[in-house]
Amino acid sequence: MSIAASRRLHRRVLATADRWSSRRIYGLARAVGLLAGLWYFRVRVRGKENLSTPGPAILAPVHRSNLDVPLIAGHCPRRVRSLAKQAMFRGPVSRWFSSCIGAFPVQRWRLDRAALETAQTLLARGELLLVFPEGTRGAGAAVGDLHNGCAYLAEATGAPVIPIGVAGTDEAMPPGAKLPRPKRVVLTVGEPIAPAQVAGEAEAGRERRRALSVSLRAEMQRLLDEAHETLAGARRRPVG
Repeated sequence: MSIAASRRLHRRVLATADRWSSRRIYGLARAVGLLAGLWYFRVRVRGKENLSTPGPAILAPVHRSNLDVPLIAGHCPRRVRSLAKQAMFRGPVSRWFSSCIGAFPVQRWRLDRAALETAQTLLARGELLLVFPEGTRGAGAAVGDLHNGCAYLAEATGAPVIPIGVAGTDEAMPPGAKLPRPKRVVLTVGEPIAPAQVAGEAEAGRERRRALSVSLRAEMQRLLDEAHETLAGARRRPVG
């Protein structure tokens, strides 16, 4: 898709998402995510107050399952905007529904300037943006290498980054699974990281982004470890 066509698609997605009816549909989808999290996955959230951070902010979760976005969004009091693969916007119905639930497309195989522009537009409007710094789904208890997109957006807009550890979603819905399993899930939400505080004495933009990525990865790993420890403790706890 050309950059011009991609920008037209993004304008249509943003226009759809801004409709009153779309916001109502988002509210319903969020309620489903919240109820599923509480009753089916028995989600436990630590540091939930950080999800109420006002103004523009970037949620930066560890990515292990397709359940990560709906479960995080379900426990977030604000509307969450997130990048989603281009395939979710191919047909008119799929494009409409994906727009309603706050998603906008990204072409993962190359630098997607239209997606970056939309992300910056949303942050400039004071919205809450979810970005997976690892890019795609990872596996295991170690945070993978981070892509530059999250640090770039934070450094370019000044929006704080909120790291999130996620444990249990990989067992609840591993890659290839068609239906989720009733497994416990733990989310650990860290305090917002201001890009200006992390940059320190770094002057070049690339150095500032690198410093932020290093700090973010370390905090994501700490929160992931904490989530796994909390999950293991919950499983050892006797029922009844």
